[in-house]
Amino acid sequence: MENAQSQGDSLVGDANMNAQALAIAEIWNKGVSVLRQELDPQIYTAYIKPLRFDSYDAENSEFTVAAPSRLVCNHVDRIFKDKISALLCSELGLSELKLKFSVGTEEAARSTPVVVKKLKVRAKPAVVEEAEAAPPLSSQLISKYTFDNFVVGNSNQFCHAAAMRVADRPGLSYNPLFIYGGVGLGKTHLLHAIGNAVLEKNPKRRVLYLSSEAFTNELILSLRHGKMDEFKNRLRSIEVLLIDDIQFMCGKERTQEEFFHTFNALYSAKHQIVITSDKIPQEIPGMEERLQTRFSWGLTADLQAPDFETRVAILKRKASLEDFALPEDVAHLISEKVSSNVRELEGALTRLHAVSSIQNVDITMELARSALKPILQPKTVNVSVDDIKKVVATHFSIKTSEMVSKRRTKNLSFPRHIAMYLCRKHTTASYPEIGNQFGGRDHSSVIHAANVVTSKLTCDDKVRGIVTEIEKRLLGH
Repeated sequence: MENAQSQGDSLVGDANMNAQALAIAEIWNKGVSVLRQELDPQIYTAYIKPLRFDSYDAENSEFTVAAPSRLVCNHVDRIFKDKISALLCSELGLSELKLKFSVGTEEAARSTPVVVKKLKVRAKPAVVEEAEAAPPLSSQLISKYTFDNFVVGNSNQFCHAAAMRVADRPGLSYNPLFIYGGVGLGKTHLLHAIGNAVLEKNPKRRVLYLSSEAFTNELILSLRHGKMDEFKNRLRSIEVLLIDDIQFMCGKERTQEEFFHTFNALYSAKHQIVITSDKIPQEIPGMEERLQTRFSWGLTADLQAPDFETRVAILKRKASLEDFALPEDVAHLISEKVSSNVRELEGALTRLHAVSSIQNVDITMELARSALKPILQPKTVNVSVDDIKKVVATHFSIKTSEMVSKRRTKNLSFPRHIAMYLCRKHTTASYPEIGNQFGGRDHSSVIHAANVVTSKLTCDDKVRGIVTEIEKRLLGH
């Protein structure tokens, strides 16, 4: 009778232990699900998913996790141990926990978990708001760059509208937004404007602006000091990531690798990504194809050189913000002579204002011509699409009408590709505009032509010589 009672107690004890083990296993699974949301999918699959709860010694607060190999064990112990310990402590209501990793086959790791000794799970303490609050984050935004002081014209109104839409509905419209254009056309201004508008609407949003150079530098520092886990978690918790001048990641394989995983994590979480470059994704040399493809998933918008009216408006707006008078004729003079980009335009105005202030005189046409003489020198070359077509046709001894025809013979397609490449390089015409000038072709044809020539220039001396010769003739060198 006593033996039967003993066996019964043993069965009840085993049942309780199994129930306790299952309860702890459930806590482990909950912690893993948190990591799954925070980590890159590839990293999670390689290092976290294979782990299994092995045993828990409640009396000594010792938690053991089984890993399928020594490689996984060492990596998780070095990179993720503190994170896992914090999650388990939170779930178990402990202030401290000893986390250990054992090595065995993945199949063994799937066996029934064990609870050592009597389980003493204490009630979880009340959640303190500060403990759950996200760590403070510097957005790196420049507050003066807003949509209010961005002058909109025909050259940038589409891009401006897209940026405002993204700022209003981050992660829901045009993700990613890829903005491209030449130097000084307002790409950086729009990036900061998006970030500032998002924070104005919701100051708790996690917004971060980074140049690609800053991204690379932070990556290098994290690698050097063994803080890659912290670097990854910080970036992948961002709700609106603004990356400037992505083209400077070209040739940096590790940087591109890390940005690829960051992009995937943010995109999967429906967090907004905005990227700027001086070229469209497919035209960035040295950029991995998988990144170029992802950059094209959302909306690609180009910023073109501002037209005359927009340049005048930019000058008037800047003068108003700086609180000084700018005569209309002076604004027209500067706008006529400086047409390449907004940065040069504003630089000319800043120089003029400085001279006016130092000499304590009003801004006049006479002062403008004197102060801006080095800047206002007439341009020696003003290349048009028609100029390029004529010079290329002459070089290859073909007619311009043949080059813009629908014929695709080699003796015509090669000159056509070079002409399209030069139009993109030496004019402000957009891809659709160039396509229209070459027999109504679409923008993808122009992109293909430019890519073909760009590729050949890196490895074909003959093509490089032809392009150099045509450019000399075109630019009058």
